Amino acid sequence: MGWKPLYFSMIYQRILPCQALQPFVKEYLLLHFVYDPTKPPLVKPFPPLPEHGLEFFPKGLVTSVNPLTGTVKQEPRNTIYGQPVSRFNFIMPSDDYLMIRVIFHMGGLFRLLRIPMTEFTDKKIDSELVINQEVRAVNDRLANTESYPLMIAIVEQYLRSKIRQVTTDIHAVDKIGQLLLQHPGWPGLDWLANQACLSPRQLERKFVERLGIGPKLFTRISRFHRAFRWKEANPEADWLTVAVNFGYTDFHHLFKDFKEFAGVTPNTLLSESALSPEKILRLD
Repeated sequence: MGWKPLYFSMIYQRILPCQALQPFVKEYLLLHFVYDPTKPPLVKPFPPLPEHGLEFFPKGLVTSVNPLTGTVKQEPRNTIYGQPVSRFNFIMPSDDYLMIRVIFHMGGLFRLLRIPMTEFTDKKIDSELVINQEVRAVNDRLANTESYPLMIAIVEQYLRSKIRQVTTDIHAVDKIGQLLLQHPGWPGLDWLANQACLSPRQLERKFVERLGIGPKLFTRISRFHRAFRWKEANPEADWLTVAVNFGYTDFHHLFKDFKEFAGVTPNTLLSESALSPEKILRLD
C-alpha cells in the first residue's frame, strides 16, 4: 500500500510489514488525528474480531467501557491485547491521538512471548509488565517523531530485535487458525485435527494455548466479523443475503451471534459503527 504524505494531520492506514517480519506480523494499523475538544467525544464500538497483538499509544489515551459490566478503565500507553470475546466501547481522547497497532498472524504473538494466550484473552495488559521497559523507550521515540514511515521503522526495529530470539517455527495449529480466519465455516473438530496430524484433544489444547480461545468460538467470531464487514461494504444487501453468504442457517442464527458478540441488533451495530472516529473524520 502506498504511503500518504509524510506529514499529515489525520490518517487511518493499514501497512504491510517488512519481509523479515512477515512470518510474524500480518499488518500495522496507524491511526492519528487531532480532535476539537469542544465537540462531543468520539466513541469507537469494538465488538470481537479475530486478532491479537501489540499497541503503542504515543499520544492520547483511550478509555474503555464494557457495556455489559459497566467497567470503565483508562488503557495503558503500551498494551498487549489478546483475542477479544466481549464488546467494548472506546472513548477517544479530545486532543492529539496517535495509535500504532501491531496485528500478528495466528500464533505469532505466542511465538514471540512464549506465554499462553489465555493470559490475555479479552484483556489489554500493560506490555511493560510483561515484556520489559524497552517498549516505553519505543513509545517515547514515537511521540517525538512526525514522520509516519519513520514511526513504522521504529516499531519494526524493535520487533526485529525481539524475533531474533525466537527459536520455534510456525505450528500446524497456527495454520489451522489461518484457515479458519480465511474460511470461517465449521468443518468439525475431527477434520481439523486430521489436517493438523493431531488428536482432537491435542488440537483443542494447542489452539487455546496459542490463540487464547477454542477453535469453534474462534470460527464464530471470525464469521461474525467477516459478515459485518461485508455488510458495511455492501449496504444494499439485506441481512438474509448476508446470513446465506456467510453460512448462517437463517437470519435468526446471524441475529443471535450479533446479540452475543455486539450486544445489539445488526442494524444498531451498523448505526454505531457509522459514528466511529475513522468514519466521522472521513479517514476510512
